[in-house]
Amino acid sequence: MKKILCWLLAFLLAGTLALFGFSFACSCAVEPGLKEGGAVASDGVQQMEMNLIRQKIDELAPVYGFSTETALKVVTPEKIAEMNRQTALWWNGILTSGQAGDAPEFKTDELASAFTADLTAAGGNEKISDEEAEALATDAANAVSESILRIVLPLRLPIIGKGLSEANARVDVGNVLRFLLGIRWAALALCALLAGLIVLLESRELRKSLPYIGSAMGAAVLVIIAGCVLYAMTGIDPLIAGASPSLAAQYGSLVNSAAIRLFIYTGLLLIGCIACLILCRRQHEAKAD
Repeated sequence: MKKILCWLLAFLLAGTLALFGFSFACSCAVEPGLKEGGAVASDGVQQMEMNLIRQKIDELAPVYGFSTETALKVVTPEKIAEMNRQTALWWNGILTSGQAGDAPEFKTDELASAFTADLTAAGGNEKISDEEAEALATDAANAVSESILRIVLPLRLPIIGKGLSEANARVDVGNVLRFLLGIRWAALALCALLAGLIVLLESRELRKSLPYIGSAMGAAVLVIIAGCVLYAMTGIDPLIAGASPSLAAQYGSLVNSAAIRLFIYTGLLLIGCIACLILCRRQHEAKAD
């Protein structure tokens, strides 16, 4: 009966260890967004955003008749970095209070002035009037600004704002998010409790508990690997990449951060499993001698 209980606790311990691994990796990836100022996108992601913005400007230039070089003199990496800081604050508001704050904005005044001069010079003396050039430049500046926003924050903001309003009317979104981030510590405490119960059932002798604890660690490794394989089979990454390359870059940065931590944790579990099994084998060999 005691062995049955020990193996049952080991089974529960395996699931709890896997839960802690997933929750810890995800929480650590999301947690920087809770800090003051939020988590700004990495330099690599910002560089990719800048490349996408250049491509979009190349597409808009012949439509509105402005020069790509003129636009890129105004749309600088420094201004895109500032928009990313605004985006980080926007996400921080959602994660901490469940409220979507002011969306990042690329000011169009400088762009419109540059496009007006560009269009007037390109139009000659009689082909386009100053009023027409100003109106077209304003439209072009708005189009470029909207494109930049869709790349830096590739989400449907009105829908998210409406969804958050509906959610906040029913639950405290901020507290729910904090609860989800705290699951890792509850899982860790449960791991310690289950391991302690196994030791107590084995008359407080740690050496007799090693087979159960080691097996639980090994099973947790298999569960984590199976979870990662199932995630890869869902095809979420290609789906996001097809919808928005910039969103795929941002999402990929977040997933990579979580994957690194999960990989390290899985390695530690595997080492622990091997160590427990080696110690058990040595004990059996010592008894046999």
